Amino acid sequence: MKQIFIAVFLVIYSINLYAQTLFTYKGEKVDKEEFLRAFYKNNTGDKSEQAMREYLNLFIAFKLKVKAAKDMRLDTLAGQKNDVQNFRAQLEEEYTNDEKMIRSLSREAFERSQKDIRLSHIFIPFDKNATRRATSYTNGVFSDTAAAFAVAQQAYTALNNKENFTAVAMKYSQDPSVETNKGDIGYITVFTLPYALENIAYNLNTGDYAPPYKSNLGYHIIMKTGERPAFGRMSAAQILLAYATQPTAAEKAAQSRLADSLYSIIIKGGDFEALARQYSGERNAAATGGLMPDFGVGRYEPVFENAVFSLQKDGDVTKPFETPFGIHIVKRIKHQPVATDTLQINTLFKDQVLQDSREKMAREQFAKEVLNKTGYKKIFQNDEELWNATDSFLNNNRIIPLKGINEKTVLFSIGADQVTMSDWTAYVQETRRTTILPYNEMMKQFVALRANSYYRRNLEKYDSRFRDQVAEFSDGNLLFEVMERKVWNKAGEDKTTLKKYYDEHTSKYMWGESAGVIFFTVADKTTAEEIRKDIQPYIKKWKGLSESTSGKIIADSARFDIAQIPGINTSIQPGKLTEMVTDSSDGSVNFVYIINTYKGPDQKSFEEARGLVMNDYQAVLEEKWLTELKKKYPVKVNEKVFKSLVQ
Repeated sequence: MKQIFIAVFLVIYSINLYAQTLFTYKGEKVDKEEFLRAFYKNNTGDKSEQAMREYLNLFIAFKLKVKAAKDMRLDTLAGQKNDVQNFRAQLEEEYTNDEKMIRSLSREAFERSQKDIRLSHIFIPFDKNATRRATSYTNGVFSDTAAAFAVAQQAYTALNNKENFTAVAMKYSQDPSVETNKGDIGYITVFTLPYALENIAYNLNTGDYAPPYKSNLGYHIIMKTGERPAFGRMSAAQILLAYATQPTAAEKAAQSRLADSLYSIIIKGGDFEALARQYSGERNAAATGGLMPDFGVGRYEPVFENAVFSLQKDGDVTKPFETPFGIHIVKRIKHQPVATDTLQINTLFKDQVLQDSREKMAREQFAKEVLNKTGYKKIFQNDEELWNATDSFLNNNRIIPLKGINEKTVLFSIGADQVTMSDWTAYVQETRRTTILPYNEMMKQFVALRANSYYRRNLEKYDSRFRDQVAEFSDGNLLFEVMERKVWNKAGEDKTTLKKYYDEHTSKYMWGESAGVIFFTVADKTTAEEIRKDIQPYIKKWKGLSESTSGKIIADSARFDIAQIPGINTSIQPGKLTEMVTDSSDGSVNFVYIINTYKGPDQKSFEEARGLVMNDYQAVLEEKWLTELKKKYPVKVNEKVFKSLVQ
């Protein structure tokens, strides 16, 4: 109950200190923006002046009750503090990692996934393992980045001089595939390329090329040659008649003839899967019948993708076509269009972002933001002296004061915290038990760790959304506590007053058309259906069902108004069962067995009406308390501001 109650009131609460005041109470101010946000969260239909006025009264009541709770110092209770601290700790994770950046990158990935772009590529490597193409360059690679950069600049200059990209690629590119594709690498989509190259590609206009980009392998020049709506993903099966390492013309011709024969069999109704098992040279073809892992744009060579993606419907088969690997015959199993629903962004892309190089970028970006927000300041500037002192500590297990540095020397500050030499050496000693890094790398990690710790402890200062959510939870928790003390417990504990209230209002508590029933709750639909086939044995022993079935079947007997009975149908007669009603949250099934019916009206006894009486009496207590609060905390509404909201 507590969680539900708090949730209801959290959605009517938010804070904005920089707006027109809508109402005041006992020195407190509430601005119009705070009220409007709460109103629109809770009211998606009626926006009339009457609806706003009614909601304003509810909002004022909420504020006064929380004010009363704080004046009673309920916020100092240990339970209240623990609840808020636990909530804060759970919420910290959302605000102290790169979640914001991950969401941004997921949205970016979604937007890029909506189109495929065609690229041409020139690659000038400086890593000896990056290419195997034989050229006039020594061993086909450059031994230093300067030489590679010089050639990349030559290629870029040639493009700037309006030379054809294909000709420049053939002359300068060391990509092994350039001999066959002439620099055209075909269509790509999001996650096809390393993120840095993807960024370049997706920010080019068609026909434009980018300056040389340096990766850890070499220099890249990318040109965008076209774009199209995203193709999506393909499920397919193939028969691959693979070539030998250096096939002869005769061997190729033999594979081509075999491919033509297999294709002829297939189009006449032959079993593609059986042929793939027998003839395909692809790994695992015998086990899979040629079925390939699902793939999207940019996964295979353009000639392969062009052939497969041109298939118009599921079940279509390509004519035999050649790639450097052999001759292929591919059957389209199923085409999966790209998702266009923005509500699926996190579901579709968050995991991919986290597994991609962009996740590292997100972490690094967040770390920079934390350092900037917390005001990191390096105070001790002499790194060489610091590293010497650190060595001295590790050798002697204590800090031996050196020139300009001792255990109390402040190395840097993070916000109001000052981090000293003794803090640093403690970190070094602990860290070196599991890993050994250069001191400068360890210091980067140490600074980031201290900054993140300070940021967590002071999140309210740095993030208004976090501050507001914690405040909202705290006030909701206080509201529950004060309502228990002032209203709910009083009504529940005072049976004499409840009975008196019932006696004074008996006419409110009448039975209308009603029924005496046995109410069944069954764990699953199958069990419920079995019970309903022969209900009488269960009727006779309904009191012990929960224990005898380990809670799988629960039954209770009571009288209900007809409107309260689930699954009601037109025939309400003794011995009848109502329709089954499934609870979507857990799959359990409810239905009712009718014992007898009553036309009404009949007087409800106090025990029969007790729940309703308690609710009504709680409302009386709450109204009385609220009247007292309005006297204690006089409310003044700025009608001019309120009218502006309505307008």
